[in-house]
Amino acid sequence: MSQFRRSVAVMATLAAVAAIPATASAKPVSKNSVATVEKNVASAQTAVKRLKRAVRLGQSTVAKRQLKTARSKTAAASKTARRMANASTSESSAASAAHALTLAGTQYDALLESLTGLVDDGPAQSPIASSIQPTIAGKQQILAMLTSLLDNVPASVQPMLASIIASLGAGDATEVVNLDNALDSGSLPGSITGLVSQCLAMATQAIEMAMSMIQGFLPMLPTEAQGPLGTILSQVTGIVGTLIPSVLSTVTGLIDTILGSLPIVGGGSGAGAGGLGGIFGSLLGGLVGGGSGSVPGAGNIGNVISDLLGGLLGGGGSGGGSVPAAGGIIATITNLINSLLGGLLGGAVPAT
Repeated sequence: MSQFRRSVAVMATLAAVAAIPATASAKPVSKNSVATVEKNVASAQTAVKRLKRAVRLGQSTVAKRQLKTARSKTAAASKTARRMANASTSESSAASAAHALTLAGTQYDALLESLTGLVDDGPAQSPIASSIQPTIAGKQQILAMLTSLLDNVPASVQPMLASIIASLGAGDATEVVNLDNALDSGSLPGSITGLVSQCLAMATQAIEMAMSMIQGFLPMLPTEAQGPLGTILSQVTGIVGTLIPSVLSTVTGLIDTILGSLPIVGGGSGAGAGGLGGIFGSLLGGLVGGGSGSVPGAGNIGNVISDLLGGLLGGGGSGGGSVPAAGGIIATITNLINSLLGGLLGGAVPAT
């Protein structure tokens, strides 16, 4: 997930806060509120930027201080969001808690991507390496709690929230690619090579677990996305640990493309109009690629899938080309995915 898309997600959420129904927004601001989570996330984002700069300039003391701040503020955002979830007693409060958890989870994802990208360089490699596993665990905790809220939020929000969970959990494999590159670079001190290997295994397992979790709530996802996502998950879940990072990145890129083609991202007729739907739609629009069809290693298949889904869902297809009759679109997409995965996984995948 790119830093730009992640920033868009947060900004869009802030802009949509005013659209929350009065029953959810009229309460006085407390320590356990979306506003508190936003404040901690903003502080964490600033610390991450300063951490990157300190690493680039070789400022060991500054890098360590900013790393500590980034972690503590991210953890504080998570703690507040989890308290909100545990205290939720209505659909509205559950939706607000899910909103807060999404912000915290997005920040964990941003921190994880940054840490894994910095671990092979600079003056703070050891503390950065030591921070990766707790960050993965923090993100997994958020995903588990978001999933537990699916049955508690309004029915109109469930497809969007399910899509957000899928995107956060399995729509990107940047951390896996980063860690694998760090190990291949030969620049890691011998004292942390073993730790980075453990981080790579944990990051890969986290994506495996997320895919299994998504299979459990697949029926809650937007109907038209269930078939394509189910095709991917049924073939890949259980073997994620055997895939080389570039292949895993392609698989998660396919998931990102499918989610990015949803109307709540592309602004089609199915998009929620304001309210809680507007907030979650904006979040998802920032989390995924908006149907750009950019799938690592997939050639033009990603664009084709994006166009087909964009035409079917009213979302963000890349434009150009004709769209088959609606009845055959899902079958066409499924066959394309089967074809791509069959080549990637080294075996013949039967077409449907």
